[in-house]
Amino acid sequence: MTTSVAPPSRDRLPSLTGLRTIAALMVFSFHIYAVAIFASPTVNKWMSHSASQGGVGVTFFFILSGFLLTWTARKDDPARKFWRRRAVKIIPNHLVTWVLAFVFLSLSGLTLTGSFGGIGLDSLPNLFMIQDWFPRAGVFFSMNIPSWSLGCEAFFYLLFPVTLWAVRRVRPQLLWPTAVLLVGLVWLMPVLANTFFHGGPLVPGLPVSEDRMWFVYTLPPVRMLEFVLGIVLALIVESGRWPRIGLWPATALALAGYIGSSYLPYLFGLVAGAVIPLALLIPTVAVADLQGKSSPWRGKTMVWLGNVSFAFYMVHQLVIRWVHYALGATRSWDTPQAIAVTALILAISLLAATVLYYAVEMPLVRLLSRSRRTPPAAPLTAAPAPEAEVASRSLTLQR
Repeated sequence: MTTSVAPPSRDRLPSLTGLRTIAALMVFSFHIYAVAIFASPTVNKWMSHSASQGGVGVTFFFILSGFLLTWTARKDDPARKFWRRRAVKIIPNHLVTWVLAFVFLSLSGLTLTGSFGGIGLDSLPNLFMIQDWFPRAGVFFSMNIPSWSLGCEAFFYLLFPVTLWAVRRVRPQLLWPTAVLLVGLVWLMPVLANTFFHGGPLVPGLPVSEDRMWFVYTLPPVRMLEFVLGIVLALIVESGRWPRIGLWPATALALAGYIGSSYLPYLFGLVAGAVIPLALLIPTVAVADLQGKSSPWRGKTMVWLGNVSFAFYMVHQLVIRWVHYALGATRSWDTPQAIAVTALILAISLLAATVLYYAVEMPLVRLLSRSRRTPPAAPLTAAPAPEAEVASRSLTLQR
């Protein structure tokens, strides 16, 4: 059976905003695990399945981005206006954190892949968000590491107007087969990486070569499969073809996908392992909001945290590196002390994200996202939610 939401509403979808909090914490947890703050082998073994799949959070953000941008698309909205709104959303936070990363790396000399060489090949592509096109970890994971995902998002945004135009021409009865095809292509990417890339230098701290990691995880055309999947899912909901899936079963399936992906071969666990559960979760949560059903993700605190999640995503890795460097760059702690250090990092990250959100992100979004010369374009069917609350961002990795 399908769930009808026709005529489709463009009301806010607060539960999806709240879920962004969980996705951002996935990335945070992975980065805590990656720097080995906990000395206990037992704790680290447990974290290898409970905190190692930060990439799942990025997959969530990429699917969510396509879903929300489609759901709030404006009729006859010129591409240049769309691009301006997206640029205002991501570039200021990126520039602030790039400068902070440059200061830290200049002082510490520490990077993920070796010594910091200042302005050069490793830093300039990152500044211009083109680092994902270079198959070297020293480039795509340079500077503020999570910013790699912005290179993908920038590519998605550039192509979104024509992509949405094309996908909207898919007949409604073919939307589900299209979604299945996209999922299949996501699963095909690790197969192609293992077949056509023959390894080389490993990404520091990860059991995968740079070229395979680049192809499966950071190459924008490959990651766009998830973004387009989000577009297709939004159109399925809009057409009233979404099946009746309970919110709690979808949530449980997503949790199982997160944990289960850690048991897959590494390249498959990065993205493919959780793509199906996330593709079921996001529309199900959206439908729950549209139908006014109970949702644990809709509370004021969760929504507020979701609103600052992009800023949190952008600052948390810098805070981890600063604090770890200040307390001992290669140090690990016994479990009680490690929990205290993690709590300290989380608190500082949330404080820094709040400052970035209210001092940089929101003021510039309000100031620059709309043209002063013309009134806002009419929405597709009803007024879309405010940009700051419905726009997606991006994790990456640490992404």
